Amino acid sequence: MNNNNTWMPEEGESLEGTLVEKLENIGKYNSNLYKIKTNNKIVEVWGKKQLDSLMKLTEIGDKIIITYKGMEQANDFKMKKYELEIINGN
Repeated sequence: MNNNNTWMPEEGESLEGTLVEKLENIGKYNSNLYKIKTNNKIVEVWGKKQLDSLMKLTEIGDKIIITYKGMEQANDFKMKKYELEIINGN
């Protein structure tokens, strides 16, 4: 399921907004889903292993910037790498 509200970043692309919802165990792979409000639009960001660990630092209402850094080799597989900046927390 893919809609035009799902963030599909290119390497180096950032998403800035306010975290409005965190959902767990969503979909076929029991993934996390984060909803971020940007300019009166809700953008959905699917969790990945590294992003999920960063997002544990956030709370609903936090203004954040997520930057997709590209693919990184991790043992025998490649994983998506992200950076998270919390601009102002609750």
